[in-house]
Amino acid sequence: MQQRTQTYIQQYNLANLGTPILLACSGGVDSMVLLDVLLKLNYKISIAHCNFQLRGEDSMGDEQFLREFAETHTLPFYTVRFETKAYKKANRQSTQMAARELRYEWLEKIRKENQLHFVATAHHLDDQLETILLNIAKGTGIKGLSGMQPKNGYIIRPFLEISKHDILKYSNDNKIVFREDISNASDDYQRNQLRHHVVPIMHQINPALYQTSMDFIHRMNDYEILVNEQLKSIKKKCWSEKNGIVEIKMGFIETHSAGKTILFHLLKEFGFNADQVRQLYDIRSAKSTSGKQFFSDSHRLVVDRRSAFVVLKEIDVLNYLSFEKIPNQIVFNNYTIQCSLVPIKELNIKTSNCFAYFDADKIEFPLLLRYAKDGDYFYPFGMSKPKTPGKVGKKKLSKYFKDEKFSLLEKENTPVLFSGEKLIWLVNHRIDDRYKVTENTKTVLKMKMVS
Repeated sequence: MQQRTQTYIQQYNLANLGTPILLACSGGVDSMVLLDVLLKLNYKISIAHCNFQLRGEDSMGDEQFLREFAETHTLPFYTVRFETKAYKKANRQSTQMAARELRYEWLEKIRKENQLHFVATAHHLDDQLETILLNIAKGTGIKGLSGMQPKNGYIIRPFLEISKHDILKYSNDNKIVFREDISNASDDYQRNQLRHHVVPIMHQINPALYQTSMDFIHRMNDYEILVNEQLKSIKKKCWSEKNGIVEIKMGFIETHSAGKTILFHLLKEFGFNADQVRQLYDIRSAKSTSGKQFFSDSHRLVVDRRSAFVVLKEIDVLNYLSFEKIPNQIVFNNYTIQCSLVPIKELNIKTSNCFAYFDADKIEFPLLLRYAKDGDYFYPFGMSKPKTPGKVGKKKLSKYFKDEKFSLLEKENTPVLFSGEKLIWLVNHRIDDRYKVTENTKTVLKMKMVS
């Protein structure tokens, strides 16, 4: 067991000998066997125990057992008592999910405070198999079929390829003292139902289930690497990001034979789920999809004619900026604009939308930068009236947005610049004709958007 564990640690580069490790220890057979093995391998171990206060005196007995063990073996010991039931109720979670959140948050806190390199857990091969089966039952992709990883950030799992059978045998052979958790015999938890009823049948069907499971997990990890490499290539064809807004081109996605799965992978990093992806596909088949929205815990997705746009759901933004003189630079949320006064004789006009040029003598103060509001209008440069060529007419921004096919997020996130009470620039798009540079202009206010 010791040699197998050390080989596994080296294979996946989990830790070096002498590395200070915080071992999450319940007092049960799995964690006590891992504790014994790591100590015999000469790792520097500290014990961390979470008392979830769910089993009355038994919970207190587990804590006391580990405290005495740590004192006897002169090991650093950290413990905490959680009000798990209250946390579960407040967050509307299952007992297992509440305990998991409390546990990992506290373990990371202790690890950082005591400058420990890793947190080790005693998850083993049977836990791995149960995890994959649970993922299948709830709906999963390749990542879920890959199960738990040997290392995830600062979490290491040295026992992931050690079976429960081998742990119990080691415990018996080495007379390991541990505490029995009577809740493991109950079918109240989903894992226990699999452990007691499903996995034994799988062992009957395939006596080599452990080896088969490890081979399967290794294949799924390889497949995930291949899928991620392919997704990187696909992402270049349909994904762009500008000013904090992600655009996903739906035309490319919908013509791909695996489009729905591609879209799920692109959106899952923002917290969107498979059901929302299905709904998005359904509404795309409707005649009018613009403005439809979906929400994850952290992001908002807005559907446009050709694209889906993703932005943070809640963003701390400036509502406006005001200047009583021309600044050298304007920083407004995701926009940075450089400003300068240029004599007309030195002006070299560039046609990119990143540049805006104004007759400086027409500028009134304050200069005000904000987002568009209902009723805003301007005289868009270069857009003559159909019946009066050469004469630019007044146009509401709402109509301009519609004609130019702005998405909802583009409307919300494109600033407008005012001189006094007049709108002179729809930033990064078009200036007002009344402030354009003419043959009578002497000095030009040049604005350049750099980000």
